[in-house]
Formats: sequence, structure tokens, C-alpha cells
Amino acid sequence: LHLSIRRQRQMCIRDSILFINALHADDGAKGIVKERMDKFKTSKTLMQKINKGLQNQDFNAIEKSADQLLIWSKEMIKYFPEGSDGMPSEASINIWKDPDGFKTAINNFQNASLNLITKSQTKDMEQTVNAFRDLAGTCKGCHKKYRN
Repeated sequence: LHLSIRRQRQMCIRDSILFINALHADDGAKGIVKERMDKFKTSKTLMQKINKGLQNQDFNAIEKSADQLLIWSKEMIKYFPEGSDGMPSEASINIWKDPDGFKTAINNFQNASLNLITKSQTKDMEQTVNAFRDLAGTCKGCHKKYRN
């Protein structure tokens, strides 16, 4: 079991590195696009803190960062007003062509954040790692469809 948890941590670290590398903000962004990019930079930092929390079995740090992601999930939609897809934004026009799908993707992120909070409170490493993996998967899935 110990090896299994170590292996899960390694996989989690790999997955989070892929997610983190996918997030970056361009210079020159202004207004709502800059605000949105800054929010995603903060999200990236929170994912890194969760990853570090997993490595250190610091469930309080995991919960605190996941709580911040939950807050972000509840306000995210307002950072995507129509017309905010121009350069340097990486937002795909699919956000506005498929608003229901985009809202579903945000809802998935919100539910995964809440699940990570719940699992971290159990202090069960395997469940917490799986919840983090699910959370990172919602980011990857959304970026695949709604990010250029």
C-alpha cells in the first residue's frame, strides 16, 4: 500500500506539472483579459501548493488551497464576457458558441474542488490524491475544448 501511495503521488505530480505548464499569461493583456489571466496564474499557484501539500501530507494546506479554487470556480464565469477572446487572450470562441458546455465545465471544476476539500478533510491520502487528479482533469478537459 505504501508503494501504491508513492506511485499515486508520482502520477499526481506528473499530471499537475502537465497542468501547470499549460497555464501561462501573456504580457500586454489589459482589462478583463489581464484580470482573468491573473486569476489563472493564482489558480496555477494554488495547484502547486496542493501538489506540495500532497508530497508533505499537509491536508490543511490542501484544503485551504482547494477552498480558494472553489471560490474562483464560483466567480470564473464573470471573467469571460463576450468579446474578450481577442489577443493576447487564449480563450476559445467555443466559450461563447457553447455557453452551456462552458458552464458545465466550470461546474465540473467547482464540484471537483469541493470534492478535494471533502477528501482532504478525511486525511486519506489515496482519496485525496484521486480527488486532486480529478480536479486537474477538469482543468485539462476545459482547456482542451475552450482554450486556444
